[in-house]
Amino acid sequence: MSVQDSGRVLRILWAGLREYSAYRQFVRLTPKLKLKLKNQHIPQRFVSALLRLGPTFIKIGQILSTRPDILPPEYVQALAVLQERVPHFAFDDVASIVRETFGQDINQVFQSFEEHPVASASLAQVHFAVLPDGTEVAIKIQRPHIREIVNQDMAMLAWMLHMLHRLFPKRVERLNLVNGFNEFRRYTLNELDFSLEGKTLEKFRENFRAWDDIIFPTVYWKYTAPKILTMSRVSGLRLSEVLDSFSVTERKKLNQRIIEMEMKMFISDGFFHADLHPGNIFFQPDGKIVVLDAGMYGELTDSQRDRFMLYMLGVAQKQTRRAFYHLIRQSQRLSWADEEAFYRQFKALADKFYSSTLLEMSFARVYLNFFLIGARCGFVFPSDLLLHAKAITTAEALAFTMVPDLNFVDVIKPIIAREFFQRAFDFPRLQRKVQQILPELLLMGELPPQEVQEDYHEEVSANFLWTTGIKVLSTKLNEFEQSAGLMKAVVNPYVRKILADQYTDTQVDEILDRTWLRYLDLEPSIPPQKTYGARFTVHAAAAIIAIHEVLTALGQTKENATDLIYQIAWEVYTVMGDLPWFVGGAFTQDGFQRLKLATDAFRTLPFGSPAYLWQDVDAGEGVVGFDCLRCPVAEYFESHNQSELCVQTFCKLDFPLAEQWGATLERTGTIASGAPRCDFRWRHMSRNKSPLHP
Repeated sequence: MSVQDSGRVLRILWAGLREYSAYRQFVRLTPKLKLKLKNQHIPQRFVSALLRLGPTFIKIGQILSTRPDILPPEYVQALAVLQERVPHFAFDDVASIVRETFGQDINQVFQSFEEHPVASASLAQVHFAVLPDGTEVAIKIQRPHIREIVNQDMAMLAWMLHMLHRLFPKRVERLNLVNGFNEFRRYTLNELDFSLEGKTLEKFRENFRAWDDIIFPTVYWKYTAPKILTMSRVSGLRLSEVLDSFSVTERKKLNQRIIEMEMKMFISDGFFHADLHPGNIFFQPDGKIVVLDAGMYGELTDSQRDRFMLYMLGVAQKQTRRAFYHLIRQSQRLSWADEEAFYRQFKALADKFYSSTLLEMSFARVYLNFFLIGARCGFVFPSDLLLHAKAITTAEALAFTMVPDLNFVDVIKPIIAREFFQRAFDFPRLQRKVQQILPELLLMGELPPQEVQEDYHEEVSANFLWTTGIKVLSTKLNEFEQSAGLMKAVVNPYVRKILADQYTDTQVDEILDRTWLRYLDLEPSIPPQKTYGARFTVHAAAAIIAIHEVLTALGQTKENATDLIYQIAWEVYTVMGDLPWFVGGAFTQDGFQRLKLATDAFRTLPFGSPAYLWQDVDAGEGVVGFDCLRCPVAEYFESHNQSELCVQTFCKLDFPLAEQWGATLERTGTIASGAPRCDFRWRHMSRNKSPLHP
């Protein structure tokens, strides 16, 4: 190490010791004393020290500004200035970097280029410009010589960490400082390659292609290089402006969408923005959300995504053992690890979380504390999970700023549930999982260990095990279905129950025999469906037509036959409704949230897209609103001139179901009755109680 480097190390150590001492004094002060000492600007002095130490330490300050679980609010507030108001560098340096990159002067590359930056951060600053074709863009320019500075700082920090490891090996190992530093170095150096950030932006754009209200800037590759990133110019309101100009209802909607976006990143995509602080997000007046600065991102493996989801299911249902199990399975157990001690502290903190107010203990703070407790008990978590925890902390801080009384866990529950079922019913993934566990499960009645599952290779096993199994199963199901076996198994018990008052057992047997013969005559007229749920419901429509014809042929009036069928259908429908209602209750006891979750689940199975076409509708506070734009059941009844039978059976079933789910259903028309859509407005009776299903 050179004399110059040694001098810088000493300056870093001196600044660190001085600021740590000041911090220890500050946290001991009472609120009154802090107010008296306000003019001493202790947190602001810490920010000034980071600015003097340079970009690497400014980056550390930016990370700390999103960690209210570590620092007092006065420090977090002071550090917020580092998000985008770091002192900018001279325009001459900007012009020099452009000339060096493109081999031309700045006025030859761009039609115009604003000299004053609109934002300035630790590694770069942003200028507005116009391309030769007139396109308005935002250009991120890297600070001069920043890579050399960061590399030198990282080398010094690595040396200091090495010395610390030699002095305090157990503490450094327990806190996973080496892996944490390596992760910090990795993503900081990655952020210095703006070409990589451009690719990251494009990946986010692709992942959110179907979300027209989430915007990531377009990258202009002709004007992008490792030190320059040229993106479409975007605009919008900053978070502080949203708080002043948006209503509480509008802020809640924006907040809900942000959390949905983040859960999609964490679970569906496994590719997440790790630095979603207020400086990296815009809000447009029409409700669209613009996300910037994708330099810091993280990736989760399939296993980590599943473990996080199962951990969240445990939290949502207050199943501490389950949450603990899935958290600890992601850690490395050191030789002296104490699992019992970890669980005792985990449970104590979890119990405190469940009994505390949001202001006392947030979800993200508890999540991070679990990692710290684990470290003290000998369980080391991988650095990518720590980055994930950091992303959740930043996200929650943003959410609390937007909606101060937000219950983060309550908001996240239905989102996690929806993601869970989408992932659980992802059939290609389910196919791979079945391939892994099926042989041992069927023959030995046991699940194979994880290492055996990982040894399976899809390109080998899929060619004979899965394909053969599907053929055999398909043959068995076809044999069963050729005699209407599935529909018989579902419907017959309820037909016998409802018709028992009017017919003898022998007569009921005859009605059923004739019904299923007629059903088999109708079955060829059933068009192919895109989902299994639609296939079942349309086959149920054929069964209704069949039994209606049989009952009227035996002398029942159309009205009486329809009423009997409605009673039979209700018996079936209420059983179908039990599952989504049960699912909703597993995640929340808030009646409205449970209603929303149950209707979402019902629209997934059996009434799922794309066979059924749904459109969400904002119907106001306390109302779950959506429209059905396409209904294959209504189409089938109409093809047999039986639309009224659909109206009096299928269409009527949702009204008593709504009552069982603690709501009233409001509707103006249905597709079967000739309306262009079936409108559903589930108005919840109370936001505080959840009804018991009979």
